[in-house]
Amino acid sequence: MATFDADLIIAGAGCAGLSALWQVMQRPNERRNVLVIDRDFEVGDDRTWAFWGTQDAPFAGLADRSWARLKVRFPGWETVGQLQNKARIRESGSGQRLYHRVRQRDYEEAILREAAGRPNIRFVTQDIISLRDDHDGGVVELAEGELRAPLVLQSTQLSPSDSVARVRHPLRQHFGGWEVRTQFPIFDPHVATLMDFDTDQLGATTFFYVLPETPNRALVELTMFSLEPRDSAFYDAQIRQHLDRLGAGDVSIDRTEYGVIPMDDRRPGQQWGQHVWNVGTVGGMTKPTSGYTFQRIHSQSHHLISHWADGTTPSPVPQPPARYWFADRTLLNILHHHPEHGRTIFERLYASTPIDDVLTFLDEDSTLSNDARMIAKLPWVPFMRAAVAEFGADLATAITSRP
Repeated sequence: MATFDADLIIAGAGCAGLSALWQVMQRPNERRNVLVIDRDFEVGDDRTWAFWGTQDAPFAGLADRSWARLKVRFPGWETVGQLQNKARIRESGSGQRLYHRVRQRDYEEAILREAAGRPNIRFVTQDIISLRDDHDGGVVELAEGELRAPLVLQSTQLSPSDSVARVRHPLRQHFGGWEVRTQFPIFDPHVATLMDFDTDQLGATTFFYVLPETPNRALVELTMFSLEPRDSAFYDAQIRQHLDRLGAGDVSIDRTEYGVIPMDDRRPGQQWGQHVWNVGTVGGMTKPTSGYTFQRIHSQSHHLISHWADGTTPSPVPQPPARYWFADRTLLNILHHHPEHGRTIFERLYASTPIDDVLTFLDEDSTLSNDARMIAKLPWVPFMRAAVAEFGADLATAITSRP
């Protein structure tokens, strides 16, 4: 019989790993040994996570700001949507849907502080070199040796099969943001800007994103969908110009954040092997056309830790209807090959569909009839061409994979 170092290993202490750890700590009287491995456990402050949900959504209680109204803006017009009272499929309870912001520092500090008081949870500060799945457990290789457990949840590496998978649309969502204080009051603290396309597209699909706190303070972020990210100086220059256009006056910067999120058509598997599971982005929890990940991570970690706690064999999180994945790939095809259509597509979408309904579609909780009405308003020529190309790619794959 194998000798295990813990009952559960969490490899990687980012958003997904800490979500799994939090789920463990929600289990009453859980005393089994858990190892959490990462190169460091310093609380960071270089990112924020935004998501929509009711007040009882996971980690909504850590939000330092929430908004009930969202704005989208295009050259010559804008619209503001009031989020509605809804019960969502992936969210317990019902009530007012809000757009929440959780800071990395608050999220990590809350989870790590609670874990520090649990004698069954131990932290290992080392680089993760590799992972593998043995016949009786998962193995994490470190510079100083190996650690084993019956179940390993890892968020650090693509599995071997995913790392060699063909990527047809290698898009990235990349961004740079400033948390600013402005001389003049240019923000409405009651309305978050989901997308402001009233800007040069810069050869990509480009918009600004604004999370306001007061009339003089907000997070202002430049977001782009394209093949390659830019350096920080590029984002900084664009944000400065945008604030000047808005009449901000003198600007002081309290904090910056920069990042890259994969938006490609590779669909990472949730399972590395029988005993090693992929969580977070490497487990396919990032929606490829929006980058939204936060709530998906918590749904997956809840699912896997529930199995572990009950002593049952884990299973993948159920996949949504196939139409959502095909729609994602079709849009990726357009944004990859014809980025000049990006702004027009989003403009048509928001001109014909309430913001709240768009969020429901992004949640993959919408009805087929609502989806059909929304898609019918979009520019049909680029979508038909892209859809035919994606269908052809599926057909070619099916033919070549036949024995």
